[in-house]
Amino acid sequence: MNCHDFEGLLEGLLEGALIRDEHARCVDHVASCASCRALVEPMGLTLAPVGAEPPASLLVAVLSRTSQASLRTPWAETWRQWMLRPRFASEAAYVGVVVLSLAAVTVHPRDVFNDLRSEAGILLDRAASLLEKEKP
Repeated sequence: MNCHDFEGLLEGLLEGALIRDEHARCVDHVASCASCRALVEPMGLTLAPVGAEPPASLLVAVLSRTSQASLRTPWAETWRQWMLRPRFASEAAYVGVVVLSLAAVTVHPRDVFNDLRSEAGILLDRAASLLEKEKP
């Protein structure tokens, strides 16, 4: 291929309309001809062979950004990741306390309410006595 033939194919090369053989000839010519390389480089055109496969990470990135469907993880894996969070133990303890409190209230609501009221009274008395001790 000479420079005149390359310039004739340059528009098709820029548009990506060349067949594989013509594209390969253009790539070979640019690699061997400094004047045609100087013509192509300011355009920011990188001449990679047409048959080159994109990296696998590109395919995953494109699919994840363009796909509306979310990737589903198995239930067991989701549960394992959820349990390994640092807050899981405190959340589980909180749920346990709430369940036990509700169970206790439904079994003996009056006794539980009286116990809570007496405990609150004791705590209030202790707080009041601590405040009295801090006064000058």
